[in-house]
Amino acid sequence: MELTGRAGEKARAGGLGPAGRRYLGCLLGLTAAMLGGLGVWLGAQGGDHFSAISRADDRAWYRNFGGDSVTEIQDQDLFYHHIGRSIDHARQADVIILGSSLVSFAVDQAIMRERLEQRYGLKFYNMAFVGVASGEFVRQIANKHHIRPRLWIVNADDGGGGGNFFHRNLMRSFGADARQIPSIRLSRFGAYYEVLRRNLRWRLEDATRDVRRSFAAPRANAIPPFERDDRTGAADMRAFPRFLADGNPGVKMTRDPDCHTTPDVIANAREFVRSLGAPVVMTLVPNFHGCRTQVREVADAIGVEMAMPARNDYSSWDGGGHLDHRGAADFTLDLVSALEKTSAFQRIRENDDRQQR
Repeated sequence: MELTGRAGEKARAGGLGPAGRRYLGCLLGLTAAMLGGLGVWLGAQGGDHFSAISRADDRAWYRNFGGDSVTEIQDQDLFYHHIGRSIDHARQADVIILGSSLVSFAVDQAIMRERLEQRYGLKFYNMAFVGVASGEFVRQIANKHHIRPRLWIVNADDGGGGGNFFHRNLMRSFGADARQIPSIRLSRFGAYYEVLRRNLRWRLEDATRDVRRSFAAPRANAIPPFERDDRTGAADMRAFPRFLADGNPGVKMTRDPDCHTTPDVIANAREFVRSLGAPVVMTLVPNFHGCRTQVREVADAIGVEMAMPARNDYSSWDGGGHLDHRGAADFTLDLVSALEKTSAFQRIRENDDRQQR
């Protein structure tokens, strides 16, 4: 008993005294207050999701892509785990287009609003994902969150975006950085954490950029940041080099037109279309590796229509198939004109006419 008592006295002597405990309590309280204040400030910013970096004049636009040293993207977590308002807006859409970055650059939202929404009263949503060539990721999102528009438009690209749209891989690629899409492995809590972490990291980079660049030059060949609109899915690509320039060269589709699809691709395409639960129309954003022959073969084999503009020389800021602002406007006009001629689109219009009578 005496030894035990002495040990307890030594333990108490080596522990924190009243002053130390007060100091620790103040430190923890200050930390909690700072974190609470940061949370209140981030929440007060508004925007699509908690901590979003939004435009001052339009909170629906959020920073989707960026990073001074390591490039990261937000929308994969936002859509896959239904964080923010994007999924809610996609559920309200009548027409949704799917594809890779080719589609993100190629669709002019202002023209879609004028030609589809104002003329026909049809809400349009762009659900393309930069860096994701396969349609499997977006198929899982559509089924997971019960997204069922009246019409899907699928950019049936076979390689210009980094891989066939009807392959079933779940990879994302930013240049040479290719890896499995992290979102599919995260819990919803984990996805919230990643979204918050990215936004805080980008805010810190914004605040320290001038100081850091006084010591070191920015990373060479960095991909420019861009924003996305939660209401329409549109991406603002104005920061990309020559996107707003005039006189950019037209796309040259250099692939041998004697290119054909495979039974596996046809089988995957048939299952993909079946799982979407609504009519599908196929298109193709022209790109140097694109194959119009394959789009026709897949469409014929599974019995869906095409809305594929006849032109393939739309102006491109990178020359490979990522269209510039003028090319996107021209392509979007031609896409809507081709879409209006399809039976799938005409059935939507006929149903609307019947309901209005």
